Amino acid sequence: MKTLSILSMVCVATMSATPLFAESFDAFEDSNFAADTVNTRTETESAKSYHFGRREVIFDDNGIHFLKDRNNFDSSFDDDDQRNGYSKPYYENNSNGGSSQENNQGSKPKPKKYRYFGSNLTSFDIGVAQFASQTMSLTLNDNDNYLDHRGIQLSGCFSAAGLPIIDRHLGLCVGVGGKIDSYTFSNKNLVLEKGNTHLIHETDTVIAHKKSKLTNTYLTIPVVVEAHAKGAWLMVGVEGNLLAWSNTKMKTSSGEKNRTHSNFYQNLLSYNLVAKVGADCIGAFVRASMSPMFQDGKGPEVYLFSAGISLTF
Repeated sequence: MKTLSILSMVCVATMSATPLFAESFDAFEDSNFAADTVNTRTETESAKSYHFGRREVIFDDNGIHFLKDRNNFDSSFDDDDQRNGYSKPYYENNSNGGSSQENNQGSKPKPKKYRYFGSNLTSFDIGVAQFASQTMSLTLNDNDNYLDHRGIQLSGCFSAAGLPIIDRHLGLCVGVGGKIDSYTFSNKNLVLEKGNTHLIHETDTVIAHKKSKLTNTYLTIPVVVEAHAKGAWLMVGVEGNLLAWSNTKMKTSSGEKNRTHSNFYQNLLSYNLVAKVGADCIGAFVRASMSPMFQDGKGPEVYLFSAGISLTF
């Protein structure tokens, strides 16, 4: 009798566990989710996703899913579903009512509502920067040649949000980031000073220097229109800049460093045009300043142009 009781308990436990394992295997082998079908899938508010470049790993009530393109998953729901606290498949019930598959036969699929746009604006950029005496130019006037330099630009967008204009193909995106521009002057003995009324520049003939440079740090707000097509992306827009920090550094032959912190009559607010193009997680960018670097009449009229590579997140 004891043996029969044990066998009975094992049978009951096995029969109870079978649906659980079957459901788990179905969740992992479900190909409809990766294909982004609209009739047989239920999306829930409990879904969690993690982005790795253009890749995404999604955890929801149905298991774990790996997507190559994060835009294949959209976490938006119908207004009625959100108010009622549940979600349903993206199809319309027929006139007979109900939500069974047989009632759905022959009904027209309900189009998805895309409330979010997967933007590539969140990124890290590195490139070269060049002063010019006119916008959209790369040369300096003779009067401004003392600013001849080698420039490096590091920038990043830390957070971005996108609003779809045409489904997942075109969207309006806005972000928040920062930018560091570093200019090493060809004249290693160049000294920049903030005079009483305007910027003063001179050459130090007493002490020999190994380096003279100017560094500007900005907070940035880019606003772009972005387009997606077959894995490639393109964005164009404007970028607002707020000068947060500026300093010069001169390094002598003996290694001594002399830093001066000042805005040197630079414009606190400025803006530039920005364009980026790429595929997957890598691209290229160009920026062209539309605002002069220094205040009118207090410094040289120079504009900044930069170009380089962009790594998206």
